[in-house]
Amino acid sequence: MMTNLYRILSIVALILACAMNMSAQRVVVVPGWDPASGTNPDSSTDILYDAIVADSTGRANDPSTIYELVRGHEYPQGRTIENFGYHLRLRAQAGTGFLPKLTPGKSAAGTYGADFIRSQGDLTIEGISISGYRPDGAYLNRMFELRGKGSKVIITGCEFDGDRGAAITLMADSLKVFIQDVKAGNLGHRITVGGNGRLIDLRPEAPYVDSLVIVNTTTYNSSDRIIRNMGTVVNYLKIDHMTAFNTVGFHGGLQLGQVHYARVTNSLFANVISLGHNQARTTEQTQPEKHFSVISLDTIFPGQILDIRNNNIFFDSVLYQVWAKYDSVEAPYFTTATVDSAVALAGLPDPAYFSEILTFTQVCSPINAYVDAYFTDPAAATFPENWCVGGEGGYFPDQIDASYPTTSTSYTAADNGFPVGDLNYWPSIKEQWMVTDIDDDIRQDVHAMITYPNPFSTYTTVAYELSRPGQVSVEVFDFSGRKITTLFQGFQMQGNHEVTFEAGALADGMYLATIKTSQGITTQKMVLKK
Repeated sequence: MMTNLYRILSIVALILACAMNMSAQRVVVVPGWDPASGTNPDSSTDILYDAIVADSTGRANDPSTIYELVRGHEYPQGRTIENFGYHLRLRAQAGTGFLPKLTPGKSAAGTYGADFIRSQGDLTIEGISISGYRPDGAYLNRMFELRGKGSKVIITGCEFDGDRGAAITLMADSLKVFIQDVKAGNLGHRITVGGNGRLIDLRPEAPYVDSLVIVNTTTYNSSDRIIRNMGTVVNYLKIDHMTAFNTVGFHGGLQLGQVHYARVTNSLFANVISLGHNQARTTEQTQPEKHFSVISLDTIFPGQILDIRNNNIFFDSVLYQVWAKYDSVEAPYFTTATVDSAVALAGLPDPAYFSEILTFTQVCSPINAYVDAYFTDPAAATFPENWCVGGEGGYFPDQIDASYPTTSTSYTAADNGFPVGDLNYWPSIKEQWMVTDIDDDIRQDVHAMITYPNPFSTYTTVAYELSRPGQVSVEVFDFSGRKITTLFQGFQMQGNHEVTFEAGALADGMYLATIKTSQGITTQKMVLKK
């Protein structure tokens, strides 16, 4: 009853809050450069940057302001957008047609920007295409840098294409990041060798990540990992219905790193670590097992929760043929021993994956020619193509179609009998999929809290509900602020929890039960009356 009551009240409050927010919402339409206009795109360089800077007063009056970009228009940028002290919201105009596109452009000083957005606060990006191809033949180094400590970042329906470093780089403490319906490809080093090229890069500037959620997202033809984690502690990591294929894997595949709760489910990993295992390239592998694996884990923590299942991992035969020419042990492992051990401790099916070779509807072919050339001469100046560049024999992001035969096992191997991988390739099925509640995934909060009996004479129960997993501390203080005891401290799953407080020799009076999470403190008064 308590849970249902609080849930109903929360839903009513959320509806009222959303209604108030919608009524006050302010939209600023920012036209960009129209390729059909025949004008020079340089004339529109930094038009988005300038519009955001010029709107500081209007945005201050209405912090819910959304900057709406025009479909089919391009937005050349020579300066990096930074949002100090406000929530930056960019979205595509409603309708059909090409997504509005951010592209590199020369600033008035004649230089290219280092990245498109260096976020210093909350950030929401919806339906924007981000292209890093510079007119001089080089590429942007990083597209989005997340630098706002404790900020919430939501990126949905976007495309990332052509970048030297990483599409999204986490560079601040306690970030909450949610990514959905994204395509990201051609990241890192094209026709050369190098360690860059990631969908997500967790840098040392981000020692702790509160939450990282990636759902219904495709990443392809990158020269390094899907996620690089070289020491960041992640509280909550969720990857669900991801499709990843044709990544070079210069330093591995999906590096979970140090994570308290990790969910990798219903996902498809095809030709991830195409370059195979190579002992000479293990310097950035921080997990105990140095043999490259598609899914790796650095540390098994006490109380760690892993949910790894329903994943299809496979390599095409052409890669096995190349590896066999040079080294019979070049084939990467699917998971590291740490993953296998953690899965066994969690009582999950072993192994946490299956392997079924699939033929996709429209994606670039495996990069076996690139791999063969690398083994022949790793020091070569150039190699065969390893990207999938639209207009140059490849596909544009919106042309990628990673659907596969409905007769395959993978088509019904995910939860609810859905296809494994990104569900955007099956729109009618995706409509049946439960849309992820962003707040449930990226906010740890105390959904409800009560103590009973209250007043109490000898002991009372502190009952609470968490909206998602995370680190929790339950403590009791007297009314002067002196801590009496810690009832619980550690990692807990979402759901209902209870701890008992015994009064012992304490004097009658008012006491406070507090629950601390990454989002703050929830307090309940208790009355001791013997």
